[in-house]
Amino acid sequence: MKYLIDVRTTEEFNEGHRQGAINIPLDEIETIGNVIKELTINDVLELYCVSGGRAEMAKQILIQMGFRNVTNLGGFVNKR
Repeated sequence: MKYLIDVRTTEEFNEGHRQGAINIPLDEIETIGNVIKELTINDVLELYCVSGGRAEMAKQILIQMGFRNVTNLGGFVNKR
C-alpha cells in the first residue's frame, strides 16, 4: 500500500492538507503502527511538512524502525 503522511502538527493539518493525507505529527511518528493498523515495512510512505525538515527527520526515524520505502516529498503550504 501507499500512504501519504503529513508530519505537521494537528493544528497545521486542520488548517489545510493534501488530499488523502493522514496526519501523524513528527513527535508521534513512532506510533505509526497504531494509526495504520495494516502497515507493513514494505509499504510506500510519502512524507511532507511545511519545508521538508520535519519530513526528513520522520523519514530517518521510520528507516531506523525498518521501513524500506520512505520518501520525503518536501513542503506543503496552505493556500488561503
